[in-house]
Amino acid sequence: MGGVLRKVGTAARQSIVAGQTILVHGHRYRLKKKLGEGGFGAVYSATAPDGIEVAIKVIDVDRPGGLGQALVQSYLSEIQHLQRLRRQNPHVVHIYDFDFDSRTGKAYMVMELADGNLSAYIDRLHSMNPTAREPGQYISPKYRKDLWRQIVRVISALHQNNTIHMDLKPDNFLMFGRTLKIADLGISRKAETPGMAGVGTMFYSAPEVMNDVQGVQRNYSRKADVWSLGAILYFMTYGQPPRYETGSAPPPRQQPTRDPLLADILRRTLVLNPQARLDTNDLLRHPYTTR
Repeated sequence: MGGVLRKVGTAARQSIVAGQTILVHGHRYRLKKKLGEGGFGAVYSATAPDGIEVAIKVIDVDRPGGLGQALVQSYLSEIQHLQRLRRQNPHVVHIYDFDFDSRTGKAYMVMELADGNLSAYIDRLHSMNPTAREPGQYISPKYRKDLWRQIVRVISALHQNNTIHMDLKPDNFLMFGRTLKIADLGISRKAETPGMAGVGTMFYSAPEVMNDVQGVQRNYSRKADVWSLGAILYFMTYGQPPRYETGSAPPPRQQPTRDPLLADILRRTLVLNPQARLDTNDLLRHPYTTR
């Protein structure tokens, strides 16, 4: 991987399509179905040489100027964080292999194949929930608390490594049966180190990140992820993310949750002032999490 930085920007850009065979360290993987797509790449289901079904993240790092370099750094950082966290926490997706093809300008990350992401899983739980019309019960309270506990544990492990995710949202968690694992750490960074404003997802990423001055770097803290944790819990409660201007208040024409402990977490995470939010240790010990 040491030659990646020197070769970015020299490749002839080639398209990646389902049905294509790619090489990862000389091993042939056949891409099957596109599972998701972003601005700089996509994730495919694929068949490994031994017949095992896997997921492959394909990142187009052949970009001009500093963008290509930034994508390479993001790719390497994600691998480093996932591999380190995997040794500490079972709720981290497993990476089997990774490689860079200088001919095509593509970076590959071979991972375990999930059943789907958390967003789709929550949609299925909602369709199965007979109490969905009751206030604050978009999904069953039992499933919501189980997912919440898993989410808090993995982000607590991330924060114990002095790393903040910066883009926590349901799409960045994968489901393996009823077990949740985090997968996307592409823009994560050390806490209190400079980060760019607006790099995240509106309403899930903290307001101090999304509403800051574009192009200006700030030092963002772990409390940015705490807003995101509250936003995910809000989504599991009301079926949509919160708005910055209303915080923990329920969406229009919805009644607030009847669970006072759940309401307390929402009220103390979805706060505009980062210093007024709980931290992940508080969330781990909160009665809503522990009971």
